[in-house]
Amino acid sequence: MKESDFPEGTEFYIKEFDVPLAHIPTKGWVNFFGGNARAYNVEGLKPGNNWPASSFGEWLKIVNESKK
Repeated sequence: MKESDFPEGTEFYIKEFDVPLAHIPTKGWVNFFGGNARAYNVEGLKPGNNWPASSFGEWLKIVNESKK
C-alpha cells in the first residue's frame, strides 16, 4: 500500500494508538485495522481519542502492526 493508492485529499488518522483510519473524499471514513478496508462509523470518534497521523509512514506502520 502506498500513499499514491489513495485519492488526493485523503486524510490519515490514528484512533486510540492502534486503529488506522482514513477519511477518503469519495468514500468517507474507512478503518484499515488488519489491513482490510471497511466503512467506519464516525460515532466512535470523540475529542481526544483520535488525531491526524504525522505522516503516511506513521499511519502505514499502524496498519502493518494491526495485521500481526
